[in-house]
Amino acid sequence: MTGIRQLLSFVLLLSLPQVSPTADWPNFNLLKADPAQLPKPETVKISHDPVYKSAKEYEAYSLSEILNKIPVPPSLKDDELVVVFTAADGYNVSMAYQDAMDEKGFIAFKDNAAEPKKWLEFKFGKQTITPSPFYLVWPKKGLDEWRFPWPFQLVSLSLQPTKSYFGAAAPAKTDDRTKNGFKLFSRYCIRCHSVNLAGGKVGPELNIPKNITEYFKEQELPGFIRNAAAYRAGTKMPSFENIITPNDAKDIVHYLKQMKLGKKQ
Repeated sequence: MTGIRQLLSFVLLLSLPQVSPTADWPNFNLLKADPAQLPKPETVKISHDPVYKSAKEYEAYSLSEILNKIPVPPSLKDDELVVVFTAADGYNVSMAYQDAMDEKGFIAFKDNAAEPKKWLEFKFGKQTITPSPFYLVWPKKGLDEWRFPWPFQLVSLSLQPTKSYFGAAAPAKTDDRTKNGFKLFSRYCIRCHSVNLAGGKVGPELNIPKNITEYFKEQELPGFIRNAAAYRAGTKMPSFENIITPNDAKDIVHYLKQMKLGKKQ
């Protein structure tokens, strides 16, 4: 079951078509960057790479140093931005800008075990691929992979306002509980579920035509969010019991309940 969940999470990292970076927001094209624009390469050791499932050593560029080269729109605060990583096939995945700046991440461009090549192949579903040309990695052991994703085959990254990136799923209200609930929903849930048709398509839409709080017992939803398998046999929804606290699950429900008041199609 763990292997299936890991595979599902990696598929979702590169198959999230609900939103797309636009040329209107500042970006950094890794393929077209002049060498002078790139940070000094560093050797990065990973104790357990989730793609190769082994210890790895890469040559890589500091993520925060690259982000420092992208101008932050002056009208936006750091907590109102996401970093959007775009792959060669056009799919993308995002993470909070603050998380990307606070934790030490790297954009790897070479696997030192692949000499004389740059990359070793790995199995991805039925395909055999490499992370080329670039791969986001995190040396710190034990980081939450939903919060700190590992997308590969990267070609560019950009900064976008959270509200425009998540579109109709972003709440109009900005009280603390709604804001926290949306932050958690966008981190853990939107890859599979949509709200107002903005989001993933693996799981059910949660607001149209009826909000989930209109037909699911509201008091049961926090428990379902944290451990769906305790409610539904055969569910593909992963357990979040060790990631999402009971109070945070209640904030996600609070966000969903608020979205009932602003249905958009």
